[in-house]
Formats: sequence, C-alpha cells, structure tokens
Amino acid sequence: MSDEPAKQSRPLRRQRSIYQVHYALPRRTTEDMATPLLTPCGSLALQAFGLQVAGHRKSEDTKFTGLLQCNGTVLKPILKESQKREVEFYTRIKASSDPELVELRSFVPKYYGCRKFTYRGFEQDYIILEDLTQRMLEQCVMDVKIGKRTWDPLASEQKIKSEQSKYAACKQQFGFCIPGYQVHKLSSGKLLKFGKDYGKKLHGRMVREAIRNYLNGIGAPLCRALILQFLTELWKIQKWARRQTSVRLFSTSLLLVYDATRLRECCGETDDTLVSRASCRPPLPRRRRSIHSLHAGGGGGLRGQLSARGPVYKALAAVPLSPMAAAQATFAPPPAIKSSWTEALDKLNTNHSFEHNYEDKLSKIKMNYRAMLDELSSDEPNPHPWGTVKIIDFAHAFFNDEEDECAVDENFRQGIDSFVEIFEDFLKETEDQLS
Repeated sequence: MSDEPAKQSRPLRRQRSIYQVHYALPRRTTEDMATPLLTPCGSLALQAFGLQVAGHRKSEDTKFTGLLQCNGTVLKPILKESQKREVEFYTRIKASSDPELVELRSFVPKYYGCRKFTYRGFEQDYIILEDLTQRMLEQCVMDVKIGKRTWDPLASEQKIKSEQSKYAACKQQFGFCIPGYQVHKLSSGKLLKFGKDYGKKLHGRMVREAIRNYLNGIGAPLCRALILQFLTELWKIQKWARRQTSVRLFSTSLLLVYDATRLRECCGETDDTLVSRASCRPPLPRRRRSIHSLHAGGGGGLRGQLSARGPVYKALAAVPLSPMAAAQATFAPPPAIKSSWTEALDKLNTNHSFEHNYEDKLSKIKMNYRAMLDELSSDEPNPHPWGTVKIIDFAHAFFNDEEDECAVDENFRQGIDSFVEIFEDFLKETEDQLS
C-alpha cells in the first residue's frame, strides 16, 4: 500500500457565465438554480421592495402594507378579501388547460404560491411572485392601470364614486391611467420617481409625454430596439384581449420594466462634459474631402461638382475624334466570364458606395451578436429581455363561468388598444433608424 494520503475529491466549481461577469452578479450554486424559490426565507433576506411605484405602501404600527422582496421574488401582502380572490385567480390559471387561460398565463409573472412571513414583528400571508427586475442594474418601472371602469360588479356605491373620481380625465380620454413610474435618466444619471399625485394630473398631451419620459425620450431620440421589445409583448396581449371570453379584468395593470444600463449600451454613452445620445443605429460617417478641395478652399475647382451622393458629372461638348481614337472607340471588350467562382466572389464583395453601407452591416452584425451572446451566456433557457411588460393585479378579476357571460372584455380591450396605439406612434418616429 502507498504511504501517500488519499486525495480528497473536490466538488466541481461552476464557472460564472459571461452575463454574470459583465453585470457583476454573485456566483450561483446548482441548488439555487434547481428551484425558483428558496423555501427558507430568513429575516435578513426579507426587505421592503424599493421599486414599488403604485399600490399600498403605508406602515401601520408594525404592519407593513407594501411589497416585500426575498430571494429574487416579490411578496404581495393579502390585506383584503378581494386579494384572496387574487390567490384563487393565480391558482386557477396555473392549473388550467383552457387555451385562453394558458395564453394568459404567459402574460403574467410566475406564481410561486402563498406563505406566511414575519416582517417588523407582524406575521401575515403573502402572494409570492416573480421579480421581473431581478437581473436589471438600473430598473425603470411603470404601472399602467387598464380600463375606463376600474371597479368590479361587487363594488359598493361609495367605492364606485371613489373610483370614478380618480384619474378621471386620463381614463375617459385614453382608457387607462398611470398611477406611477420611476426612470433612471440617461442624460443626468439621476433616478426620478413620479407617484399617484403626479399621475392624477395627467391628461391630454401630458400622458404621451409621461410615457416618452419613462422611455428616456425627452430631449433625445427614442430607442427603436426598446420600443420593439415592448410592442412585441403588447401586440400579443392585444391579440389575446380582442378574442378572449374567459375572464373580465377590472383594475388590472400593465407593469413595464426595462434596464437603463442596457438602454445606454444600445443607444449611446453619456459623457461628463457633453451629454449626448445617438440613435440605435450609428449615424453615417462623413465623406472625407479631397486634398485638392482642402487646399483650394471650399472645393476649389471641384466646387459645385460634388454632392452628398458623390460627384456630379456635367455634359461635355462633343469633340471630334482622331482616326486612332475612333478605332479604339469601336472596339468592344470581350464578355465577362460567368462561372460558379465569379458568382461566389460577387456575393462576397461589398458595395463600397458613398453611403459606406458596409459600416451599417457591421453594426447590425455586432448588435445581433451581442443579443445572441447574452442569450447563450444566460443561466436560464428563456432569459428576460432588457425590456418587457406583464399583466398584474387580479384582485378584481372574474371568470366567465356562465354561458351568458362569455363575451369579449371591451373595457380591457379598449384600454390595451389605446396604449398600443401610442407605442406604435413612437415606433413610426424611429423609422429613420432603419437602414
């Protein structure tokens, strides 16, 4: 037998992904990835959710009525009888095989059940939901309540009057309202928060400007990539809302989230001395002036002969040709040889025009490569995009179990259509970012 001590086997180290290194995320163990929620949730991991922009946020003695966060999840307190219906709603759509409810399930945050938690010495039940901002560094969040009518059929007269008076101008004109949002401004680097008092004053043009401000589009061009990420999900929700007859949604909201850090990377960097932001597509490079034009001052002899698209050739007067020149002019070159090799070379050649479109192609390749790299280096099979939207708040949602109730929810559909229309208008503004 050998006298050497037996080597102890070391557990295999899991390498951090490129995504984790780039965003300075902590190392995750295999156990963390096996379950979406850690069952033990200690008091150190339980804390107030700092990104809440709407809803209850008051503290009454030891009772905290706002949202909490724990291990990558958001905890929503069950405060009223109506929120018990919200638990039933999440439970039902999670287990349902109805195609419309299965589709709805993809539009809501992941539901991990309910559990009691103790916070500030007070114990109460919480709904455990997915945190959509978990991997974001500079979280920009907006809450948009959908529908002109925000009270359910069981509401009292007092509740109805109260809801009718809230955000009245915005709801009647657009079919939705904005209870609050927060945005990391790219121009200043500051975090700006707008609450319900601000949202109640919004009407007319102010509503569009508030959404534009949330998208970092005040004083700078809107980012087409970000708008398309939102519209991709909004169009799906709109398509579902136009034909679904399974549920009626009162006082539900759209939760919009995006990462300002990724927006900065996509649309340009900010500088300490000069704050500027380019569009999603880099501008075309300037055409360099020739040495002759530089020394001749403003173009010299070529002045008026150059345009933005290249040289302008003027018609020259006819000059009689010599016999030798005439003979050369009548000579025709042999036809070009066509083969599989020449066709392949033609495809590889880039058209170096005065517009320098090869740089546009290169920028598109880089953007596609960056998106593919983020997806491949992610720990999840379906990683979150850096801008997304989900439907939240189902305390006043009702299922259409009776045949006479089965109809399209026009209140919700009209609000979605109006909101999507604004984003489609924003998309038209960014058409100059296309090649």
